[in-house]
Amino acid sequence: MTHYSLLITHYSLLITYYLLLITHYSLLITPYSLLLTHYSLLITPYSLLITHYSQQLKTWQQSEQ
Repeated sequence: MTHYSLLITHYSLLITYYLLLITHYSLLITPYSLLLTHYSLLITPYSLLITHYSQQLKTWQQSEQ
């Protein structure tokens, strides 16, 4: 009986260890993903503006023809 409880303890500790490792790496990655999100959000309005003006240019060119 003691043997099984030791086995169970061993495996539960192993699982806990891997979960902690996963948590550690995901926390390490988080600031970079937040930075990426931040910059992509910063860029978005400019890309929308560029798209808008390029569409305007196309319609102006078509109306001149």
